[in-house]
Amino acid sequence: MKLQCTGARFCFSLGLLWFVTGCAPSTSPDHPNPGDTYPTPAEVLPDMMRGINIGNTLEPPDEGGWNNGPFQEYFFDDIRAAGFTTVRIPVRWDHHTDSGPPYTIHPDWLARVAQIVDWGLSRDLFIILNAHHEWWFVDNYTDSLQWDRFQRIWEQIATTFQDRSDHLLFEIINEPHGMSREAVDELNRRILAVIRQTNPYRIVIYSGNDWSGPDALMNAAVPEDDYVLGYFHSYDPWPFAGEGQGVWGNDADLAVVDNRFREVENWSISTGVPVMMSEFGAITSCDYNSRMLFYAAYVEAALRHHIAFQAWDDGGLFAIYDRYHRTWSEVKDILLYTYPDGPTHLEVTALPYYTAWLTWENRSLEGGTLYVERARTTPDFTRIAQLPDTSTYFLDTVATASNIRYYRVVFETNQGEVKMTPPVRIIGP
Repeated sequence: MKLQCTGARFCFSLGLLWFVTGCAPSTSPDHPNPGDTYPTPAEVLPDMMRGINIGNTLEPPDEGGWNNGPFQEYFFDDIRAAGFTTVRIPVRWDHHTDSGPPYTIHPDWLARVAQIVDWGLSRDLFIILNAHHEWWFVDNYTDSLQWDRFQRIWEQIATTFQDRSDHLLFEIINEPHGMSREAVDELNRRILAVIRQTNPYRIVIYSGNDWSGPDALMNAAVPEDDYVLGYFHSYDPWPFAGEGQGVWGNDADLAVVDNRFREVENWSISTGVPVMMSEFGAITSCDYNSRMLFYAAYVEAALRHHIAFQAWDDGGLFAIYDRYHRTWSEVKDILLYTYPDGPTHLEVTALPYYTAWLTWENRSLEGGTLYVERARTTPDFTRIAQLPDTSTYFLDTVATASNIRYYRVVFETNQGEVKMTPPVRIIGP
């Protein structure tokens, strides 16, 4: 008889059973000791902190059919070279699965997804594979046949990828808007049980109902399983981040973000469930300086409260990586080089004759060097000044004649770690 301790809440009972029966849990090859071979979510999370999505690619009826074209292997090269460690791959399975029993996923599609996953894993990236935009199920969740189909899909996914490394994580479902909280709790329970049949220790990511916001996660039932991560999404406030209205970034705005992350961190500590924010972002038409600060504020709060993140990139309104030209927007540096103890509160005032006055605050206690960087078109920044690490202001008197300029302050520690402010754009005079 082989016994497994699949959750901390069951460990006492299992230990008692072992004492009474003299039967120790098996550590045979088919059920290896998880403590020796499978890292827990808490152990993995520090290595997953900074990530990105490759969205709007495997969700359309035809791969890349909306705006991005097919998935390319070099995406992972560029993402890895940039410095990200985690890639979330949204996949919609509905269009590639038979509508009747036994609900077989089309072999060519399953092979294509496996090829993409293996590309990422071969570059030592953490890969998150999910079920995305499965509205056929979400909109008809009271139909038992739809439950059967969704469970069969996950059974096939789990079986196909059961031998992949622990760098592959499964996410049960993306944003099940319209399902009740109780239904999503039941969905998490059922799909987790399906996955555990073939992947007893693979990390599985779950959330709550609605748009998978922080409250939905914190109100969801916590699975009895030691290998789960919680996720949430945030585009708050939506009128700014999702619609481009107004400006954002005053002290009250920043406090709202930090307090929200603190709430999630406290929930994580109380439940023992590590957390990631697997989508966030602001559209490119937002006020420029507000948008840059938005990304920085979210990254800083996530890191401060020990929450990993994957920025949403759909190749469109939320684009960060140009997949055709293999270039990055300035948001990439915010995602990678924002730190809770980095320079902050950069303010730039345009002065006559294309000069500018910069002020900022330093927070690092480490020794190092400050640099001021300037650009006429982002993200092509050039270093224009090297300053002592205690400097808090700079006067740029040699700017070229351009009404639009971008500035940022970079702190490089004596150990070579780079921390920077988000860029600030000035116009005129």
